[in-house]
Amino acid sequence: MSIASTPAGRREHRWLTLIVLLGALHAAHAGDGQGTPELEALRSRYAGEYLFVGGSAERAGVPAAVERCVDGMFFIARGIAYDRLLKSSEICARYTFELGAGSISVAGSCRTPDTSPADGREVDHRTKQGETSKLSQRFEDQTLVQDFRGDEGARKVVWTLLPDGDTLRAKVVISSKHLPRPVEYSLTYRRKSAEVQATDRGPGDAGH
Repeated sequence: MSIASTPAGRREHRWLTLIVLLGALHAAHAGDGQGTPELEALRSRYAGEYLFVGGSAERAGVPAAVERCVDGMFFIARGIAYDRLLKSSEICARYTFELGAGSISVAGSCRTPDTSPADGREVDHRTKQGETSKLSQRFEDQTLVQDFRGDEGARKVVWTLLPDGDTLRAKVVISSKHLPRPVEYSLTYRRKSAEVQATDRGPGDAGH
């Protein structure tokens, strides 16, 4: 008679099976990264409302980047591409980030909100111009990465929160097989609460 066939052996076998199953479930949950303290802290740091503070230099940088991208194209196609890229590169005055364990939402004041699962799965996305794509959003190291993948091209936005905890940089890259080179530019935003505090202090209160 084997040990597993005795009452005591069967009880021990059931307990061992339960322990193995619980261990596997714990490992799966830990592996998905959705509930780790580090990721929760990262979501908390990014969450909030941010205002554009890049000024005239960054505003001028966008059409300049589009111009470099279309340079060398046939003049009719160049004009169409320039107008379309400039519209899709509109600078929003404000962005609001809502980051939960289940979903990520990045809402620009001039754009359709970008909402997708927090685990990086793709969803259908439509811009206010009616352009459709597949959207995925996820954290990579300390940055929030947005990928928009369409039939005509792709758009990638990498958001980086600087060490001060209030300044947010966006690196934008738009690429397409129809374009000679990608459109690349950067934008700077600052947490609204920090901007309000700076305004309340006034120029004479600096350093206090």
